[in-house]
Amino acid sequence: MNSDISKKLKALGIGRFQVMALLQAVRHYRFYQDINKAKSFGLNRAVFYAWAKYYGSRQPYRLLRAEEEIRKRILRGEKPSKCPEGYKEVLGECVKESSRGYYEMGGVEQTPYDYDQQVTLKIKRVVDPDTAWEKALEYISKFPEWVLKDPVKFYKYVYEPIRDTFFQKLLSEDKVEPPREIIERLESLEKMIEKSRKTQRSLLDYTSDKQT
Repeated sequence: MNSDISKKLKALGIGRFQVMALLQAVRHYRFYQDINKAKSFGLNRAVFYAWAKYYGSRQPYRLLRAEEEIRKRILRGEKPSKCPEGYKEVLGECVKESSRGYYEMGGVEQTPYDYDQQVTLKIKRVVDPDTAWEKALEYISKFPEWVLKDPVKFYKYVYEPIRDTFFQKLLSEDKVEPPREIIERLESLEKMIEKSRKTQRSLLDYTSDKQT
């Protein structure tokens, strides 16, 4: 990876936070087609995963304990089975909505303006934000819906492998591709899922025949 690009991105403060916010935003947009709510969701999720590093010391822990418990479970590879009271499920994520319909965390609303200030304007220093958005959409489109709708799988297969290289690849190669081993892993999982479905259908057919 080009060390000059890495140094430039670091100097400009462009890193994992912006990658997470962008990928989560296009993930939301992919299913709901609402650019403003997508930006709110993207920033909300970036804050959610990074709050301990960026915001934890500035807000009372009592406001964040529910979010932190959910975050720990996802990072351990456990999808929350039920969202806490006051939260709603969006793409498998437990989030709060403000009265204006944007997402919030710790009592703080994440607006499209906030997203642009913390993500778009920083990205603009190295690449056209619209181009980055389109390339991010192209990147996530290479993953099946069952991965994009699951927060654990999204974090593990979509975000984590390129969290430190997304913008480097975009600037040096004009595209971002999933690592080959990730695609092979997902293809293997899909075959296992399909095989399991066929087995379940066969079992149901057998049970139905026995009953008749």
